[in-house]
Amino acid sequence: MKMEACGWEVLDVMDGVNDVEAIVAALEKGRDTSRTKPLFVNIRSIIGVGSAVAGKAVSHGAPLGTQNIADMKKAYGWDTEKKFYLPDQVKDFYKDIPARGEKWVSQWHELVNKYKQAHPDLAAEFQARVEGRIPSDWAKSIPPSFPTEDTPTRKANNYVMKEAFGDIKAFMVGTADLTPSVNMTWKNYEIFNPPDLKPTSGSVGSYKGRYIHYGIREHVMGAIANGLAAYNPGTFIPITSSFFMFYLYAAPAVRMGALQRLPVIHVATHDSIGGGEDGPTHQPVELAALYRAMPNMHYIRPADSEEVAGAWEVSVNYKQGPSMISVSRQPLPQTGITSREGLKKGAYVAKEVQDADVTLIGVGAEFHFAVKLAEKLGIKARVVSFPSYALFREQSKEYQRSVLRRNEGIPSVVIEPYVSLGWERYADAGFNMRSFGHSLPGKYIYDYFGFNIDSMKRKTETFVSDWKNGSIGRGEYTELIDGPAH
Repeated sequence: MKMEACGWEVLDVMDGVNDVEAIVAALEKGRDTSRTKPLFVNIRSIIGVGSAVAGKAVSHGAPLGTQNIADMKKAYGWDTEKKFYLPDQVKDFYKDIPARGEKWVSQWHELVNKYKQAHPDLAAEFQARVEGRIPSDWAKSIPPSFPTEDTPTRKANNYVMKEAFGDIKAFMVGTADLTPSVNMTWKNYEIFNPPDLKPTSGSVGSYKGRYIHYGIREHVMGAIANGLAAYNPGTFIPITSSFFMFYLYAAPAVRMGALQRLPVIHVATHDSIGGGEDGPTHQPVELAALYRAMPNMHYIRPADSEEVAGAWEVSVNYKQGPSMISVSRQPLPQTGITSREGLKKGAYVAKEVQDADVTLIGVGAEFHFAVKLAEKLGIKARVVSFPSYALFREQSKEYQRSVLRRNEGIPSVVIEPYVSLGWERYADAGFNMRSFGHSLPGKYIYDYFGFNIDSMKRKTETFVSDWKNGSIGRGEYTELIDGPAH
């Protein structure tokens, strides 16, 4: 009833144990091109069928046991002494499969060759999609520079990718009911929907559409994106988008994509306490730690439009797992010292000082704090942009040392209003969150939590002094924010 109420066509196979014909018929229904609704096949089966624990929960994972297996073989007329054995009757049933498969492959190649002769241009595009190829120079559509006024990095997504989204049909973009907020559309984009569906708002779509309205269903969005990526690698490049905090709901699907090395791109907006009024329910202070720790995942937090360009280049070209581009709601300064090429290495020196007393590490939406703090300090400070742990880990030890210079005895201080977990590997101290966020306008919330340039100046200078005189031990990460400044 639930699936029917949600608009699905439902088929019931009542005897999923023995009624093979009904199962095949249901699968054939799935191939029916005249269907206008998604198909839900409900197969009633018995777990552990034929065993002593049939229908019981224990059959889900417990070994059946030697005697139980022998009894099952006997019931089916099999030799109880043979192991890993298939009777000749089973082999005979399947023996014509190779010949049938070869015939279908031959028919397919014949059909494709006829199509090439009739439609050479479309056939070339089709072949590229089958092979998972996009133009090698696809990134030439990314502008070489961007507006200099303060810009939310969610808006920079559109500056960077709108031309590529429109031109390259492999991109399948979608959002969890947040189209106006995530800025992931392009000129004349079309919604993927049945053409006879009349939406309550927005335009009528078609099956040619490449923009999916997933609804407020982040887990489903991630799971469908995984399916698109797994269907035939590269034929579709699925892109999801939602507020970063809502990727907590999508996390199981994102993790499965990482486990299967599926190249899905997730765009997580509103990724900072600087989003302000939405409050702690929408401020993901702890979530980056999950995605930074996830194997095969590239979690990238760009600082401005220039770094967003690099993040998209890396993510589209990464084929060994999913990527997540984490962007801001609030406008960010375009500092002029960031680098899309530097981003591709995970971290890079944005401002070098050879005889520095401290390295300030700025991350994503708060990178500009590091730039401003370096200018205010009464000690010499170099500035590093650090958008991605995963990309930085891929670099040589020599490169990592040249960026951080901790091996030269220069302490590092990171500025990021997330929990500090993970930064102890790359920094010696940090301005990080030790609580959930708060509902305040963006221009006030940073001060409320102690991300104030004058306060950070005092604490950084004190930390460096204590570091140099030995009162702070090496390897002891120092939290420089105690909690909300109230």
